[in-house]
Amino acid sequence: MNAIRFGIIGFGWRTEAYLRIASQLPHLFKAVGVVVRDQAKYEEAAAEWGLKLYQSPEELAEHCDFLLTAVSKTSTPSLLKQLASIGKPIMAETPPAADEEGIKIISALISEGAPIQIAEQYPLQPYHAARTALISSGAIGEVSHVQVSAGHGYHGVSLIRHWLSLPHSSSCEIVARRFKFPIQEVPHRGRAVQGNLETDQQDIAILTFQDGKSAVLDFAGSQYFSPLRHNRVLIRGSHGEIRDNEVTRSLGAVDYETITISRQQDGLEGSLAPLSLRELRAGSECLFRNPYYPASLSDEEIAIAEALSRMTTYVREGVSFYSLSEALIDVKLAMAIDEAIATGESVKVI
Repeated sequence: MNAIRFGIIGFGWRTEAYLRIASQLPHLFKAVGVVVRDQAKYEEAAAEWGLKLYQSPEELAEHCDFLLTAVSKTSTPSLLKQLASIGKPIMAETPPAADEEGIKIISALISEGAPIQIAEQYPLQPYHAARTALISSGAIGEVSHVQVSAGHGYHGVSLIRHWLSLPHSSSCEIVARRFKFPIQEVPHRGRAVQGNLETDQQDIAILTFQDGKSAVLDFAGSQYFSPLRHNRVLIRGSHGEIRDNEVTRSLGAVDYETITISRQQDGLEGSLAPLSLRELRAGSECLFRNPYYPASLSDEEIAIAEALSRMTTYVREGVSFYSLSEALIDVKLAMAIDEAIATGESVKVI
């Protein structure tokens, strides 16, 4: 089967992630061109990636199977409204909306049945996917509580709903607080640093859902970039729990076992194979097998590649993987957390 052909609206650091993936997996994905406002600014970058610059989304759409939007969150709703009239399937970067006006536009697109999917990559990251596989297998029983410190706002909410099996539900009560702490600065995205202290911001929210399930979202912005801050995950089920990469599960009335999610990675130490993830295992169980091995992709890039693969299936078979309506639930819950922080009061989401 031929590689899926996609065109990109916008040219930033996220766009380059898609281009890196397509360059390593040319048998699966082909980026055919890009639309930007200031073509002179991006002529050199487009030439470097072998991309053609198009004048309009309509022109680009004639040469691809779907359109990918990678623009600012404030621009996304109006852009999706414009692109929906073209009739070409669309994959949009997160979030699809960032305020009430954006939510109104997206809600209208949902009612119209616009062919849009959202590139929410967090549940597709290898370790998160491995945890999902354990939950789906019934290894820890029915999950009723999760604590997620692995992504901000709508990303963290997406993982919460995913692991609590709440694909279409947002009804809950939220209390939240924001804290500020000093942290040593670190370089990210090329910025120069001198090791000075800067202020980090940590948000902690408690979500209580109508069915009795609950969650804690706890995230500091430095976790995305600083080696001084690590992600943490706790998933509690009726017959066990997952604590980061350690799994404890029941083996009967009085017996239990503790196993570790381990990484099988080529290209390390004496290995002459490419630097590439093979799989994640817990004991003898394979929880995640990298479908893009032996490409040298980071875990984040593996997740983005998986979003592209699922978009391919959506285009060719109509199978939804992360719908506009589901993404809107995550946006609304993230906005409700911000409201609870701002007001200092509990917020109910219906």
